[in-house]
Order: sequence, then C-alpha cells, then structure tokens
Amino acid sequence: MEGRKRIIFDKTHLPPAQFECVVIADTHYMIDVGDRPLEFESRRVQTQRAGTALQQVADIGADFVIHMGDLVQEYPETPDFKRAMLEARDQIHACNISPHYVAGNHDIGDKTDPTMPTHWATAESLAFFHGLFGPSWYSFDRDLCHFIVLNSQIFNSKLSEADDQWEWFESDLAAHQNQRLFLFFHLPLYLWDNDEPGLGHYDNISPPDRDRLFALIKKYGIELLFTAHVHYPFYDKIGKTRYFITPSVSFTRPGFGHLYASAPPPEQGRDDTGKLGFYLLRIRADHTDIHFIRTKGETKRPARDRLVTCTSATLSSPIGLTLRHPITPIAEVPIAYPSVIRQKVRNDQHLLACIELGAKFVRFPWRDLRDPFQRTRLEMLRTEGITPIATFLEPRITSLPEHIKANLDLIQNWEIQISNLAQLSGEVCETLNQCAKLAELSICPIIPNESVHGKQHLRTRMGYHFDELESLQNADIHLQRVICRVSPNESPWTYIQSLSERKYSNIGHIDISLELDTQNDNTNARRIAEATFAIVRLPGARLFVDPLTDFDRTMDVTHGLLDTLCNPRPPFHTLRCLNT
Repeated sequence: MEGRKRIIFDKTHLPPAQFECVVIADTHYMIDVGDRPLEFESRRVQTQRAGTALQQVADIGADFVIHMGDLVQEYPETPDFKRAMLEARDQIHACNISPHYVAGNHDIGDKTDPTMPTHWATAESLAFFHGLFGPSWYSFDRDLCHFIVLNSQIFNSKLSEADDQWEWFESDLAAHQNQRLFLFFHLPLYLWDNDEPGLGHYDNISPPDRDRLFALIKKYGIELLFTAHVHYPFYDKIGKTRYFITPSVSFTRPGFGHLYASAPPPEQGRDDTGKLGFYLLRIRADHTDIHFIRTKGETKRPARDRLVTCTSATLSSPIGLTLRHPITPIAEVPIAYPSVIRQKVRNDQHLLACIELGAKFVRFPWRDLRDPFQRTRLEMLRTEGITPIATFLEPRITSLPEHIKANLDLIQNWEIQISNLAQLSGEVCETLNQCAKLAELSICPIIPNESVHGKQHLRTRMGYHFDELESLQNADIHLQRVICRVSPNESPWTYIQSLSERKYSNIGHIDISLELDTQNDNTNARRIAEATFAIVRLPGARLFVDPLTDFDRTMDVTHGLLDTLCNPRPPFHTLRCLNT
C-alpha cells in the first residue's frame, strides 16, 4: 500500500469507552482487468479504495472488526469467483485485520426471490464460504455485550441450513436476553418500513422471515441493528433499537441518486465518493456512540492525521442548525435494475449529518409536528442528543399555549417569530408569560423591507440587530431568549464581541443566527470559525448556522454545510472539528 505507513486517528476528545468496534461493508475486491473496457471506470480503483479503507480500519485501532459482506465484485456463478474470494481474504489479512465475517449476496448468492438477477444461495456456496471463514451464523461476547451475526441470504430459503439458523438464533437470544444485544446481517431488514413489499425488491429481506425477525428485535430490545448491501447510509428506529444501514467504502449504488434535487452523481450515481466510509462504534456503559469515518474513495492513505469528532450525544455545545428543508425528505427510486418494483426511500443524510457534526439544536417550522412521519424523525433526533426547537409563526399567538401543551412530549423549546417589533405588548406579552411557564421561549422578529446590496427587491430579515435590543427594555416581560442575526457584511467576531459587552436586564440569553450567503466555501468556513470562537463570549448562547444544505435554485443562491448531494462542504468539517 502506497503512502504513509500509518494514520493517527486522534480520539483524545472522546469520552472513555469500554471497547471499540469497526463496521465496514461492501469492499467488493475486483481482480485486475488490465486495459479491458469496463461498464464503469471507477471499477478500476475499487480494490485500491477497499485496500486504503482497510488500512485505515487497522490504523484506528479498534478492539475488533465486523465485515458486513460482499467481499468481491464477482459472484458464485462467475468463473473467477473462488480466486477473487481468496485474494480478497489475502488483502484483508495483509492489513493485519481478522474480521468477524457476515455473508453477503456476492459471497454466497442472492435472496430467495425469482426476480433476483443472480442465483440464490445454495448448499455448495454456503459450504465454500464456511470453509473459508467459518459459520455464517454465530455469536460472541465482549464485556457484558453480546454480538450476533446472521446469514440474511438464506432467510425464506428451503435449505436445511435456514431452519438450523432460526433454531440457533432464537435459542441464542433467549440465553443472552439479559445482556446488551447487537445484531448484524447483510441485507437490510427494510428500507422504508416493515410493510414494504419483498418480492421484486432487491434491497430487503422478504416476508415472512422479515416479520419474524422484526418481532424478535422488538421482543428482545436489540440495542443496535447493522445491515449493509445498498452502499448508502440509512438510519431508522425499531422501538428502542437503533437501525443503521452501512455504506460501502468502494462505490455507491446508482438508483439512490434519485434522492437528491441535483444532477446525478458521477457515473450515473455509482461514484458518489462523498458517501463512502465505515463506522466506528464506541461502546460506553450507557450508550453506543456511532462515528462515521469518511474514506471518500481515496486510493492512497491520506497525508494528514484525522480528528475523530464527538457526536451530539457526547457534547455540551452551543451549535445548532436551521432546517429550511425537512429533516428527512422522501423519494421513490423508479423501477430500475436490480429491482423490478419502485422503492420508497428516505433521505437520511440531513439527520445523519446533524449527528456527525455534533449539533445540539435544530430549528424547524412547528407545522412539521403535524406530519406524523417528520415528527417521528424529530423524535429520533432527540434520542440522538439533539434538541428540536419549533419555530412558531401564526396570525393568532393566543393559540400557542394549546400547541405547546399538545407537544410537550417532544418539544420543550419554542421560537416565537413576531412580524412587528412593536408587537411585544398587551395580549402578546400576556400569552408569552403564560407560555414561559410551559416551555423555554425564544423571540425572533421578522422584519421586511430590508435593502440588500446587489438585489433588486427588498428582503425580509429574521432576527434582531443588537441596536434593536434596547427597545425591548421597555417591554413588560422577561425574555428567556432572543435571536440576533449577523448580517453578511458584518464580522461575526466583532458582532458577538459587541453583544458580549452590553447588558440587558430583561433578556436571559442572546442566540445568534449566522446565515451563509456566498458560494465561496473558504469565506463561509472563515465566518463559521469566527462565530464558533466568539460564541463563548456569550455564556449560555446558541449559534445557529443556516443553511444546512445548498440553495442553488432560489433568488438568493448560497452554499450550505452540505452540497445538493448532501455531501459535506469544507465549512461542515470546520464546524465539526471546532465543535468538538
């Protein structure tokens, strides 16, 4: 392997862990084809990408590794399959890694479905895999945790091994039900939900075995479920079980490019390198932290060391995000190879990016709470350590108390958006005083008719200027929080410094809204760095960065922390590292 001998993964800022585990998937070792024409040019570098990722897995120094399957690009019917499997195993061993192996469809065959593009798993393919790597269903212990590996390719199969696996699995669960349980298999249990069709769907386990698995996961309170296969990251919850689908380190699957309001990623969506990577699991006494280590398709070891940053659950941070898009957009992958039905899917990239960044707060329009699906996703954010803050803009503020009471199970923080600076009087103050006994409130004014350089039309500002805060001194109310906006032509450092030198007797905390307004990532990163350093001058304040994702088809075009493919831009990593 060319490049540096070893990368240092700096974990000094992370809380202590009992032990660590790496989960890597879909390495797809490919035999060198020389100059032969290929359907996708990125296939020429798959093996190098996998090798570089495996070297990083070794460098990170986890206690053990789980490989989620699909070791090779070949599959059991191809003439070079056995050679590829042996070479893939040698590549892994050359990196000084001895993983726990999960069987994938490229390793033993497809699921039992007459529409699948390759042959089903057979007794012969199972025997070959077992001879190389040992049993494809097994379990092991680490401290008080119990790890279970299953073979998803033989669910719903008539093979005798399928019955053997079920009998063993149910017995193993019952015997270890008092331990923390972690479950791993290759095929996703589902992509959208447990009721989606299985026949013709390339990316899930079909009923009835899916239903049987689902019931056991809920019955035994599995702590973590990991699957793979789709080469894209997804996240869901099954009761209290956190359910992660692991991306590949080698390439992405083309169909999932339909998730984005953008041009397709390179190679018809197959080479979206920003999504490639593996997971580092850090098991602590009361929680498991999931860190996404991005490999980005690199074919040589990076020239710099890596800071492993904290996730939201382990940070006490002022950093928040403003959600102009829903936290989880929805799309349908059209009927396209290798599936023969449409696939309803979520875009979980926003949600996963919030966790990776270590964000502690998100602002979102309160009406998302009326959408059962989006409400569920906001609940998931909260369980991952992120506080959702509902922004409220309605003609009658007197309706606010009933909305707060109706959502107390999820939302304890509300931002009241007021369309007139003079509104803080009379009935408004009375309502706010009443609501302040129910939840924490922030006040954010909406000010129209603002002149902006280079724009024909006047714009609407959201947030106070600090010179407007003086007018609040006369309001007959104590304001728990107010939102101030740093305009694009102001230095965040100077602005926040000026605020820190002023005292307001009836304002508890001043939060900052930092709106990015340029397509220059260096400028955005600099402004984020200034604001992040400066915000500590305002104890208890929050810093909201906006937008999370690019705006590329509006009157006000700007880059966000993520591009339109939901891949991080440089300011994302600036904020992620400074946040830790």
